[in-house]
Amino acid sequence: MSTIFPIKTTTSCQLKWNFSSIYLPFLQTASCHRVQRNNFDLESFNFHNTPEKIRDRNKMLEGQWPGHGCEHCKNIEQAGGTSDRMIHLDFEGFRAPKELEFDPHAVSVTPRIVEIYFSNNCNFKCVYCVPEFSSKINAENLKFGKFEKNGVTIKGHIDIPEQIDLYTEKLFDWLDKNLADLDRIQILGGEPFIQKQTTRLIDFLAQRNIEHLEITVFSNLSVENTKFFDLVHKLKQLKLKQVNIVASIDTWNSAAEYIRSGLDLSTFEKNFEHLLYNTDFVLNINSALNVLGVACLPDLVRKINHWNKTRTVYWSLMKTGGWDYWQLGIFGPVIADLGYRQAIDLFETDQSPEKQNYKDYFYGIEKEIRSSQPNPELQLKLKTFLEELDRRRNTDYKTVFPEIAKLLS
Repeated sequence: MSTIFPIKTTTSCQLKWNFSSIYLPFLQTASCHRVQRNNFDLESFNFHNTPEKIRDRNKMLEGQWPGHGCEHCKNIEQAGGTSDRMIHLDFEGFRAPKELEFDPHAVSVTPRIVEIYFSNNCNFKCVYCVPEFSSKINAENLKFGKFEKNGVTIKGHIDIPEQIDLYTEKLFDWLDKNLADLDRIQILGGEPFIQKQTTRLIDFLAQRNIEHLEITVFSNLSVENTKFFDLVHKLKQLKLKQVNIVASIDTWNSAAEYIRSGLDLSTFEKNFEHLLYNTDFVLNINSALNVLGVACLPDLVRKINHWNKTRTVYWSLMKTGGWDYWQLGIFGPVIADLGYRQAIDLFETDQSPEKQNYKDYFYGIEKEIRSSQPNPELQLKLKTFLEELDRRRNTDYKTVFPEIAKLLS
């Protein structure tokens, strides 16, 4: 049974209390994808109650914005939009941390949702990604080395710690002790369905009867079909409340395959439709919103609307993090009319309150875009980055994204 989050200050965010990402190879954690990560201690493995998180919770109790990345929601709200913070004030069906039942001002708490990045093992080289999340990009950077020009930096090769197996054991020890308090485990990558730790987690859960637990896997769905079907079968056997699959794709057509290098749309579509027709998993399409994908975004929405005629398919948009030149506002309001507004208008909510909440959030991002001013410095950075990427990958962004090329010229 859900327990309503009791903290109602003007800046309170349930994610700060209820949610933790674990970037396992680097012993880092964060309370959402917008905020700065901080380190945690391997021995205690108390990733949810770092000094930085407790500091931010105390500020929210006082009605202050904590900073350190929370400006993402602050800016959307000040522009009149619906922010992540507002959407997540209520997790329907989820419990607030157990400590809040006895002390509604507790700042040292146990999470209900844990999100795990086991490793950077991945079969993609997404344009906005980094070596920490992609072994393919890590190998590419090893080949070409570090790049710096016009304020653009592409990192060199990184080393994954030799103690990663120890980190993994500590994580599974923590899960074993805290599983009863968790409502959801989320797995990201890299690509989870090619990582051995994901298979281990499925086997770990298969040995336990935890009918209150949900598992969510974020996947690019470009895993060989037979292997993917086998893993789906294993997930179907688990005694869980729910299995959620979040399929990551940012747009459609050749634009999608450029942005998410390694993507094969036919493999993606076959795997997604296997989920659609052969499981009762909750299905969501998640798109990283960036300037390159906007023009073809309506094509993706048409696919989602088509799949939704079979059964409910959700759609979520997240603004691309990391480098500032990926943000839609670098060209000013023009991007809103290049495909973004059309895509949002096309998205069918089918009178679903959850879908309508997301649609309102999408319109909030549009308000932020329309209030932006063109930034030639960031446009030059984007052009510099794309030209270097084309050199490394023997591609040509100008033929795939003629609208963006025209703006950059």
